[in-house]
Amino acid sequence: MFGIAGLAGLLAGKVFQRLRIPRVVGYIVAGVVLGSSLLNVIPLQQVADLAPFTDFALALIGFMIGGELKRSVFERFGKQMVLIMLAEGLAAFVLVGALVTWLTGNLALGLLLGALSSATAPAATVDVLWEYRSRGPLTTTILGIVALDDALALILYGFAMAFASALLEGREVSLQTGLIRPLLEILGALALGFGTGWLATMVVRRLQDRDDLLALLVAVILLVAGLADWCGLSLILAEMALGVALTNLAPNSSRKAFEVVKGITPPIYILFFILVGARLQVGLLPQMGLLGLVYVFGRTAGKMAGSWLGANATHADPAVRKYLGFALFSQAGVAVGLALAIAQQFHTGNAAAQETGTLVVNVIAATTFLVQIIGPPFVKFAISRAGEIPTHPESDHEEARGP
Repeated sequence: MFGIAGLAGLLAGKVFQRLRIPRVVGYIVAGVVLGSSLLNVIPLQQVADLAPFTDFALALIGFMIGGELKRSVFERFGKQMVLIMLAEGLAAFVLVGALVTWLTGNLALGLLLGALSSATAPAATVDVLWEYRSRGPLTTTILGIVALDDALALILYGFAMAFASALLEGREVSLQTGLIRPLLEILGALALGFGTGWLATMVVRRLQDRDDLLALLVAVILLVAGLADWCGLSLILAEMALGVALTNLAPNSSRKAFEVVKGITPPIYILFFILVGARLQVGLLPQMGLLGLVYVFGRTAGKMAGSWLGANATHADPAVRKYLGFALFSQAGVAVGLALAIAQQFHTGNAAAQETGTLVVNVIAATTFLVQIIGPPFVKFAISRAGEIPTHPESDHEEARGP
């Protein structure tokens, strides 16, 4: 199965690249064809069984994103990125929440879908940046925001779940559930990543052999991923913090470390996006209905309006003001995971709670298919219009992607 998936993904990526479409779209489309929607070469159960592999791929992506966030980036863009992230995430939350509540009359559903709409999938977005080896203020801002969006989504999810449960099942709103627990999860993920990264730098500085360095880093990345899962922490945030710690505490040694790791990423990323495509269900699109369309419209408008307002308020680079919103469409990982958590929690509740949980899963599953396909081309559009793609990026396409 892995052989068929790898070859199909490579071929589809090349075809889409020839069509001037980001090759990650080709990987995802190949996954859809091989998945249960069409050929069923990769059944849904097999996708579920390969969850440890997808977690490892996400861990690598988070680690490599962290490697881009050097001290100079934080000094120049840190406050700006956080404020823009808050603006675009909160705008999506408010607009989706208001539109869904107006359409359905279900405030609990509006709060939950609004919270999930704030998340942005880093994997497909970052893959496009690496494919075209883009560099500039817009690229840097995108990397920072997709890494930090997880934190905001978790906080909004905790808040929304607390109030939705109270509305649907008559529970009392708990400050611990609504705010303290999400904050502790975020701080825990950052502490895990930074702490492990600090320890890893002591060894990285002393290793010269590339094979030893690769073995150490893969082990550390897996260790952080395992501990994050065991503790119920955000995988992406923990791995991002690990990469940030390594690149800033050992800037000279880490350059070689990231070069070693990026050498193994291309086949892993291809298989990861094949599995992403295999999980998507074409049959859900007709079921998306008006609610799904309202969700997509509200999320898109919120992301674009919020990023524009945040960028203007912080006097960001003109390219960031004009094009950042186009790079924030992708939705997967966190949104899907939280949607499943909502359905699981409401599964034993009353009829209203069960119906709300089912609606959340169906809307997120259907809209994820749509935005995962259209998201990467819009990322390419944004960095292309911003002038951040090198004149001849094709010469670099065969190189491993990464910082």
